[in-house]
Amino acid sequence: MTAPLAGRVAVITGASRGLGAGLADHFASQGVLLGLCARTRPAERAGCVVAAVDMTDDDAVDAFVTEVCSTLGPIDLWVNNAGVLDPIGPVRDVDPAAFAANVAGNLQTALIGSRAFLRHRHGLADPAGGVLVNISSGAGRTSATGRTAYAGWGAYGAAKAGVDRLTAAIALEEADAGLRAYAVAPGVIDTDMQATIRATPADRFPAVDQFHALKADGAFATPAHIAEWLLALAFDPDAASDDVFQRVPPP
Repeated sequence: MTAPLAGRVAVITGASRGLGAGLADHFASQGVLLGLCARTRPAERAGCVVAAVDMTDDDAVDAFVTEVCSTLGPIDLWVNNAGVLDPIGPVRDVDPAAFAANVAGNLQTALIGSRAFLRHRHGLADPAGGVLVNISSGAGRTSATGRTAYAGWGAYGAAKAGVDRLTAAIALEEADAGLRAYAVAPGVIDTDMQATIRATPADRFPAVDQFHALKADGAFATPAHIAEWLLALAFDPDAASDDVFQRVPPP
């Protein structure tokens, strides 16, 4: 039986572990052809292009795009998933160099990946139909409970809020070309990042008990659930949305 999305091509950054690796597993199970990259080379998968890529390096990202296209064909979906959490702690204690590294790891990587994908689509005879997903976070938004920030996550929240604004600008700029762009808050997944959060002392991250409770209750989304939702957003006309800012509903 042919998988439902056979022949579609997607790139996932930050695909060596956590959410990125989980997205890759589910996308592949649906027949999607994959270009996978991260700072650490992702695991080999049959029929995939995998590479160690520094997403802050324009030339390296462009070379990866060329390799994916020459091997798999035009890219339909690009998921900027690469990101970092540190530094955690009050802004008064944050090293400016560590803050800059966080912005580079979350916002600059989204810029460079987005730009590479958009240039690729505009190089096709018809750019329409391409979908860009930038993985954002509730930490950069007002939540359903009214929370507007997490104390201790000044760098991470600021960078993810920047991802939202960047994506909104792209959506406006590319609408006439038929390209869609979304900033997606995926919810909480039990990854290495969550383990780091739970290990952080309350004096550096006062909301840590909230994340211990999530672990105790097993109240996590799964990468497969998020992947299925993203594929619908990208390829199911009935699930497409005009709203740039998306939040994956709980399973």
